Amino acid sequence: MKITGQATSDIFKKNSVQLNIVASEEDQEVKGKPEKYSGIYKELVELLGEAATMKVWKRFAGLNITFPQKLYSEEYRKDFIRNNMDEMKSSEIARILGLTERRIRQIIAEIRTD
Repeated sequence: MKITGQATSDIFKKNSVQLNIVASEEDQEVKGKPEKYSGIYKELVELLGEAATMKVWKRFAGLNITFPQKLYSEEYRKDFIRNNMDEMKSSEIARILGLTERRIRQIIAEIRTD
């Protein structure tokens, strides 16, 4: 399996990294048969594979789970902005972190006053 990363904001709603997976015939077998699963589990098998789906099911079966929009911690976001604010445009940083350009400019102002 070959995995490459590239910046994106479209695929997973503002995630910073998209994994492109090139699957061999062996990898297809590991993925399992999504058609035997129902609802969200079918999608998880297609995305993660059967083994990972079973782990998720065993750990979270019966729970209602929501995923917050903010993927990254406040500390990580601030460090990322601090490390990239001179090399990248605010719009690029905003896209990667899933924040607005206005919020990025506010954080940059906070960093500069600290």
